[in-house]
Amino acid sequence: MDKPYLGVCETTIPPMEAEMKLRADLPPSQLNSTSDDYTEFCWHCPTVRFYIARPMLKAPKGFSYPAWAMNALGGLKPCIDPMIRTAAKTIGATITDLLSNAELLRNAQGEWKHRTGGGIGGKDWIAPLLPKDFRVPLDFRWPEYVTTPRGEEWWIPTKGQDSRT
Repeated sequence: MDKPYLGVCETTIPPMEAEMKLRADLPPSQLNSTSDDYTEFCWHCPTVRFYIARPMLKAPKGFSYPAWAMNALGGLKPCIDPMIRTAAKTIGATITDLLSNAELLRNAQGEWKHRTGGGIGGKDWIAPLLPKDFRVPLDFRWPEYVTTPRGEEWWIPTKGQDSRT
């Protein structure tokens, strides 16, 4: 197949159109569509959000791929690396623009102050979800990935068995 990905993976749409599409399925009272760092941090400083396509295969007529197929493509370097490179270039170019264009930076700060009703503590500002005295669980153990005669596995080591302790 010459071009295996869906055509929408290679097109751009204006940000406001993307926002309208995201909000089409949300009730009017719901402000955010996801639970991620963007949703949390956009209330504390000017923030940019952009979406890039994950690899999605074109299906033959009369067939649809199961949902897991898109996630599986995310684990293949030839499929996912172009997405990551595109994201890195976009972030780098945005930072360069903001650092080299004072008016653009002022506009970003102005949008944020408008959206939050005055910045941190403004009338529409949303405070951090965690209290100021929240203790980060730095001692949380991460799984160790091991190869056994049965194949690849993971396990959670007991304290002291981990190379970080």
